[in-house]
Amino acid sequence: AVRQPQPRGMMPKQGKPQPMFWDAPTDHFAPAWEKPPTFRQKYFVDKSFYTQGGPVFFQLGGEGPVHSPPGGFIAKLAEERSALLVQVEHRFYGDSIPNGNVNASNLKLLTVDQALADYAGFIDWFSEQEQLPNSTKWFAFGGSYPGALASWFRIAYPDKTVGSLSSSGVVNSIFDFVMFDVHIARAIGKDCAEAFRSVTAAYEEAVLARGDSEANAKKMFGCSPTMSDGDFFYMLADGLSMLVQYGAKTLMCQNLTQIRSTPVCQIAPDGHFCKAFTMTNAKQLIDGYWGPGFSTGCFYDTACLSDPARYVAGATDRSWRWQKCYELAYLQSAPLPDEMQGGTLLPKALRSSLVNMTYMVEQCRAIFGDFDPVPGAIGFSTQAINARFGGAQPTAKNVFYSNFGDDPWLQASVMPPRDVDADQPYSLAMCDDCGHCKDLRTPSSHDPPEVQNLRARFVKYLDLWLKNGSDRPGP
Repeated sequence: AVRQPQPRGMMPKQGKPQPMFWDAPTDHFAPAWEKPPTFRQKYFVDKSFYTQGGPVFFQLGGEGPVHSPPGGFIAKLAEERSALLVQVEHRFYGDSIPNGNVNASNLKLLTVDQALADYAGFIDWFSEQEQLPNSTKWFAFGGSYPGALASWFRIAYPDKTVGSLSSSGVVNSIFDFVMFDVHIARAIGKDCAEAFRSVTAAYEEAVLARGDSEANAKKMFGCSPTMSDGDFFYMLADGLSMLVQYGAKTLMCQNLTQIRSTPVCQIAPDGHFCKAFTMTNAKQLIDGYWGPGFSTGCFYDTACLSDPARYVAGATDRSWRWQKCYELAYLQSAPLPDEMQGGTLLPKALRSSLVNMTYMVEQCRAIFGDFDPVPGAIGFSTQAINARFGGAQPTAKNVFYSNFGDDPWLQASVMPPRDVDADQPYSLAMCDDCGHCKDLRTPSSHDPPEVQNLRARFVKYLDLWLKNGSDRPGP
């Protein structure tokens, strides 16, 4: 799953950031004769680096609550360029809930086009509110889903900004995203992949034995025995896969592969005690990295996501699931046995075969009971959004795309030819533990050279586009 953390490290110099709000239309595309109601959309501002006439560095909110102005790499760039920092929360996340609920009928207002219109409207409103000079240049930043928004914003509203950084931007909406699992398997190598599969197999054996065996296996993660198998194994797959996604491949592989060298597994690698040890070790790894609440919230629980008494408006859980079901998909299925792609045999699945397209589509229907009548429902909407924005070959101008070798979301980003054209440069940092949106974190002298070079290349485009909004930088 796409879960985008706030950039770590450098934060603005001001004290505890205070949220502010502006009144955004609930429906930007209502008929002209209607005056749509508004909702309070949260944003944060940091003026500590700003001098009059400087640019605005605008971070687009995504699939989660926003708690601060931009930090990390964006804040460092702002300090060096006397920029004003702004981050706006995405509609239907955090405190920015149109009509105050996340019922399916109301979630029809949660679309990419509505979100982009929010950001365009905010720029106009904020510029007037703050009395910014007419010459002020806005530059958009986004990572992951907001990375896609940063590209799409340049297509939908090219006059609002001079450019964008699309970090790990998932610009290509994919219905059956089997390559997520495939990319993880290739990134971690043969031995680690086999260790990952051993975890999946041990839990599958326990769960499918039913009775106390199933209950005990699910209870290890604090899950109810009635949690669906698909939900449970989706959680298990994400708990390990996202370690690779966020740059902890080495940690995960060292942890999983060392089990094979323990006496209990060397004596009887297929025995009960080795399997139990494998299961416990994986559970401790997931809890230790993500926290014990990782497996018990609504995010992976279809029953919870369907129950108004349990899900929370503004949390990532239900709103992001709607966006995936309704418009974006990225449904992370397990590769089929002996599945081929482009004449190449895909690696064996890391995740359980129970995490398949049937499960995922039925989950959408279970959560959003009135889903079928929605225009552009799942299976077709990915075609619509890719046709609108270009999919793996975006039709934007002045967008820099950054990606990182271990990140499975690379497979939903710009695809060859990587540099779409002179106005859309692309950089890929191929290095171990280089994961999702790594460039947005605070720069360090310990960063791999590949990441340092990527940032340096981006800065050339940033400064050029801030200067004149076009052309290519020199060598």
